[in-house]
Amino acid sequence: MGFVNIDIAGILLDSNSPRDAASRTLAYLLQRSRARSISLWRLEEDSIALEMSVDADEDTIRGARTLWGSSRAAGADPGASVRGERSILVPTHGVSDSWAYLDGVDPGTVGVDQTSTGAAVAVKALRRTRVGGGRMENFQALRREELIATLNLYEWNIARVSRAKGVTRKTIYDWLGKLNIPRQYVPK
Repeated sequence: MGFVNIDIAGILLDSNSPRDAASRTLAYLLQRSRARSISLWRLEEDSIALEMSVDADEDTIRGARTLWGSSRAAGADPGASVRGERSILVPTHGVSDSWAYLDGVDPGTVGVDQTSTGAAVAVKALRRTRVGGGRMENFQALRREELIATLNLYEWNIARVSRAKGVTRKTIYDWLGKLNIPRQYVPK
């Protein structure tokens, strides 16, 4: 399955309901990762609580809590992803109290950065976290997060990103400048 081009910022702005926007973003991440289910978790004290999910069941909930508990008991880095046999728990980018849990997936094939960024977009939509004062500032911040996720997905290969987005390479470079994203080079 190739990259499914979706404008996450557009989902958030076109949606009347924050919950609907978050759900659609999670559904996209679920499709992208080929996981059995995906869920968002909020850190509460020394445990996690389910905030939202797509296709989650009791096994998913038990699995996320077990993976969280075992990683904490083992003294794992609190900001690092936790890999299970067929699952992964990923901290969301820029939202310190939130985690995404993917169940029924090979943890080695999950794009951690993309999942983390996408989950952060879903959490911000769900919580209606404001990045700036107005609608345009929110749109620009979300556009920036989505572009960075796409760039990371394609290892900063501008030609591949432009094909996925359906725009020219010049447009991608213009967006990098307008959104103040410094160019990164990924060694091959």
